[in-house]
Amino acid sequence: MLSNELVETFLDLTKTLNFNQSADRLNVSQSTISSRIRVLEEQMGADLFTRGRSGAKLTPAGERFQAHAHELYNAWARAMRDVSVAEGFEASLYVSAQLSLLGSDFYALIEAFDQRMPKVFLKLEADYSAQIMRDLSAGEIDIGILFSPSWSPDLYIEPLSALNFRMVSTLTDQMDDVSKDSYIYASYSPLFERFHRDLLPGLTRGAMTVGYEGLSIELLKRRGGAAYLPEGQIAALQHDMPTLRIVKDAPLIQQPLYVAAHVRRRHRQLVAAGLNTIRAVAGAAQETVAGAAQETVAGAAQEPHERTTEDHR
Repeated sequence: MLSNELVETFLDLTKTLNFNQSADRLNVSQSTISSRIRVLEEQMGADLFTRGRSGAKLTPAGERFQAHAHELYNAWARAMRDVSVAEGFEASLYVSAQLSLLGSDFYALIEAFDQRMPKVFLKLEADYSAQIMRDLSAGEIDIGILFSPSWSPDLYIEPLSALNFRMVSTLTDQMDDVSKDSYIYASYSPLFERFHRDLLPGLTRGAMTVGYEGLSIELLKRRGGAAYLPEGQIAALQHDMPTLRIVKDAPLIQQPLYVAAHVRRRHRQLVAAGLNTIRAVAGAAQETVAGAAQETVAGAAQEPHERTTEDHR
């Protein structure tokens, strides 16, 4: 009978093409690797590798089996995940969200799942869009929340909302005073970069480029300067960073946010309920951020601005 252990060994050997290296990676003996491959070849009725002094090489049959092996391995992993549920829960749901949503958005999501789906074990992780797409396609996760989806016939992708980003600075609240030498350039997504390039061509590269706003925040704390941050995080940050101000005349950048699921799984009761919960959280967040943004911008506009003689040069 074909086991996941045999498939895993086959897939590892396709990467190393070396029995000894695969033995080290899988923490077994070289003879065990040889035995597993021999059993697999007997079950498949074909040689999958040729052996030689230079190592192993896939045969034509091995190359044909490779795609099936990936599907078998992923299907086994999905089955194990679906069947094994943490004690005290009735089901498991795996959600991966864009790194930029770490923070209050994550906590709101957790609270919503606790209230709406209390018997569901939620595994929530953060990653970049490309990895989220790969995990969805492989069935490693049930739902993805991401900035930059790529089209796939196997995936259902739905516009969810938009994340507002505003420029902040520890040095000024005026765009004219933002220096390229102290500007932290954000590369949060290809679309964000395009918007930034079109709106602020003079700041397409700053003193440093970062791909995650958590790093932008840390750099602002340690070195000061200016950067774009999610609008919903600014008010809380200002409590810890009194010098942090919104650059009032800098353009707002809106990053579209999408939710995605595998087409074969999205109508399952558990995944459908998860999607509805995420939609509800996104809708509430949009209303909250819009209200907070109006108050923050209005407050910033009322602050007296003192310009020095250098400002008029």
